[in-house]
Amino acid sequence: MGLKRCSTILFFGLLAITSCAFHPSFTASSVSLRHFAAINSSTLLSTSSHNNMDENNGGPSLFSLEPSIAEQFKIKICSSASCMKRSRAFGLDEYALYSGMYQRKEDNFASAVQIEEGTCMGRCKFGPCIGIEHEDYDGFVGLEGMEPHEMSYRVFENIATESDLDRVWACVENGIRTLAEECNIDDT
Repeated sequence: MGLKRCSTILFFGLLAITSCAFHPSFTASSVSLRHFAAINSSTLLSTSSHNNMDENNGGPSLFSLEPSIAEQFKIKICSSASCMKRSRAFGLDEYALYSGMYQRKEDNFASAVQIEEGTCMGRCKFGPCIGIEHEDYDGFVGLEGMEPHEMSYRVFENIATESDLDRVWACVENGIRTLAEECNIDDT
């Protein structure tokens, strides 16, 4: 079974995703024991209010995220000393952002999206930071929904609240859905 390729898609003309691949199978992201403990521990960020809801009618979303597209995205959470120090200043423990993003991906049936700790993203004064990678690109990608200054550096900045995490997840989810729609259009 070969790979199918899709055409270029632009997010506000700033990010081009040049292709997507439909693989015959996918591997869900793995979680280390260190992160498993963080996911199961209580943090200052509550994740119980997040689920797979459709914004238009308040009910469950009818559209799950395509695993073959979702696996192309990786959420990197900065674990540098500066971001950890700023996280503590916001009253967050070291795993709050990781567990918050992990809960959102699971609540939205997107287990194929990978979440990892990352090295410094170069925006230490604006941490805690989260970057999004796509398998077709080197480095982080900019996504629709980023603030203009974030788009310049392709890094989400000052992520310290539930609404910040919701915004990051909404951008990732939108990128996955948009890419999947583009692939479906090309298949017809």
